[in-house]
Amino acid sequence: MKKEKDYRIGQKVIATIKIEDKGQDFIELDVLGNGVLLGNSVMFSHGRLSLLGVGTSNGKPYHTFKEFSAVKKWEISHFYGLLVHMKQTGEKDPLPWKADTLKYKIKGVKKPIKPNRFLK
Repeated sequence: MKKEKDYRIGQKVIATIKIEDKGQDFIELDVLGNGVLLGNSVMFSHGRLSLLGVGTSNGKPYHTFKEFSAVKKWEISHFYGLLVHMKQTGEKDPLPWKADTLKYKIKGVKKPIKPNRFLK
């Protein structure tokens, strides 16, 4: 059996995305330097999903992962209300409007307070 590559190894958390779920609870996702998303949910464990970018469901406006990671001012207004566009880690980047979109809006982006909390 082929061992799956662990995309978390040697990576640092560059930002934490705060999103709101349907139950009005707030969830945080940590973004690694290579785009891998980590969080409490099984969906975000083991580095299975990566941040392709953030934007509306049709990709207009849209900010690539490279643009997202280049932002130095961690202000809510940069990405507030946009959606997280994701892809399977290790797969070719799809077009934004063809990517899986986390249907919960971004409520904030901040520097990580507890870096590597989801890395084990």
